Amino acid sequence: MKIAIFGGTGDLGRGLAICFAAAGHEIVVGSRSQERADQAAEGLRAALPEGNFRPMENVAAAEAAELAIVSIPWEGIEQTIPPMADALAGKIVITVANALKFGKSGAIAVQGAELPAGGPSCAHAIQELAPEAKVVVAFNNLPAAALQARHHLGADVLVCGKSRQAREAVIALTQDLPGARALDAGPLANALIIEGMTALVINMNKRYGGEASLQITGLEDAPTISAAAR
Repeated sequence: MKIAIFGGTGDLGRGLAICFAAAGHEIVVGSRSQERADQAAEGLRAALPEGNFRPMENVAAAEAAELAIVSIPWEGIEQTIPPMADALAGKIVITVANALKFGKSGAIAVQGAELPAGGPSCAHAIQELAPEAKVVVAFNNLPAAALQARHHLGADVLVCGKSRQAREAVIALTQDLPGARALDAGPLANALIIEGMTALVINMNKRYGGEASLQITGLEDAPTISAAAR
């Protein structure tokens, strides 16, 4: 599958690009300029020489991709998404963007009018700015360093989106992440919960050390996490 990743230089976007490339997907590295895309792709090739990374400007990347991942800073959503809206129409767009602020007490989830397009979540803003895209929120709470190292994650991925078909496609894609299990967490209205939980994970990492991830227990009929890392 051709997967466009916007924000492949950030920790989480880089980790997802490496893991999905290692699973055999073609990664289209999107950026605001060809030069920045070239630099991002070069860095990814250094981490995974056998990976297939194609650098393109954002709109061209959106046009070339079958599926897109938005991993840009939340403050840039209103500038980045609209030019790509037509190219993303009908495609699944996974957002891992989290609206966070950082103060003396730690990370805080941004709420209300400060959010892009007036909120209530980054996922909602992307859906509003690219109305024909099939926006799904997923992967927000995964440990970035473990992804980049392709370690066994032992983590659950909560997936929300308006389209059940899109959620199921993302759940299937998650099987290509080592030791990750995806769970259908319902409609896009719940995106603000998943995004906000990232602040909790960051604060726990700071307080206790390490890289926390989410695990949901008590679901007897849910799929199990694969024991083997790729």
